[in-house]
Amino acid sequence: MKIISVSNVKGGVGKTSTAAILSAGLTQRGNNVLMIDSDPQTNLTMCFLPEPPDGTPSIYHVYADGKSLDEVRTSIKENLDLIIGDFELCNADMQFLKAGRLKMLCKAIKSIKSDYDFIVIDTPPNLGILSLNAFLVSDYIIVPMAADSFSLKGVRLLKQTLDEVTEETEKAVSVTGLLLTKYTNRTNVSKLLEKSINSAAELLGTKVFSSRIRQATVLQESQVAKVDLLEYAPKAPVTLDYQAFIDEFLERIEV
Repeated sequence: MKIISVSNVKGGVGKTSTAAILSAGLTQRGNNVLMIDSDPQTNLTMCFLPEPPDGTPSIYHVYADGKSLDEVRTSIKENLDLIIGDFELCNADMQFLKAGRLKMLCKAIKSIKSDYDFIVIDTPPNLGILSLNAFLVSDYIIVPMAADSFSLKGVRLLKQTLDEVTEETEKAVSVTGLLLTKYTNRTNVSKLLEKSINSAAELLGTKVFSSRIRQATVLQESQVAKVDLLEYAPKAPVTLDYQAFIDEFLERIEV
C-alpha cells in the first residue's frame, strides 16, 4: 500500500481537486483507493457528498474518540472509499496535545493496510498537527502550486517542517513533485515564474511534473455535480491534463 499526501500551505492552488482526481484516476486504473479528508474545510468531502449532518462519523472521531477507520469510512463507488472531513478539526492543534500526537493517524491506518492499494490524504493549508500526522505516515507528497507568485511563499516553511519531521521520527519524508495548476502557457507571468518554481522544487529536493493542469470551469462544474472529473467530462482538456499527471506520477514512483 502506498500513502500520498497532497499538501500546500496556501489555499486556492488546486490541492483538493488534485487529491480527488488523483484518487479517481488511481481507481480507474484498477486500484482500491481510500481518500482521507484531513482538511477542516471538508472540501474533499464536498466533492463527492452533500454536507453530512452533525455527528456523522468522520476523521475527527478517529482523532478524538479512537474510532477505527473501518468504522467511519464511506463508500463513494466501487473501489473508492472516503473518510469524511469535519469542521470540528479546526481546533485540532489545541485539542490533541497529548503523548503520541504525531502517530494517531499512523495507528489508525495500520488496521486497514491490507484493504487498499493507495491512500490519498487531503491536508489542510497549514503545517499543524493534522498535516504532521499525514506527513509522518506518507510515502509520497505532492505539492500543487498555482502559477502565481503568491504560491511560492510556503515552500521554505514546508521544507523546514519536513526536515523536522524526518529528524524527529528518523523517517525520510520526501516530496515526489510540484504540480503546476491553473496554468496557461499564453501568459508571460506563467512563463516567468516557471524558473522560480523550478528553484522551489530544487529546494525541496524534487522536480516539477511535466504535466500542467490548465484552468477550466468544468472542474468546478464536476464538483457541484458531486461527480469526479474523469467521469463527468472524460474528454475535456483539463481531464487529459490530469490523466497525464497521474501516469507521470505512477511512472515517477515506479508503479
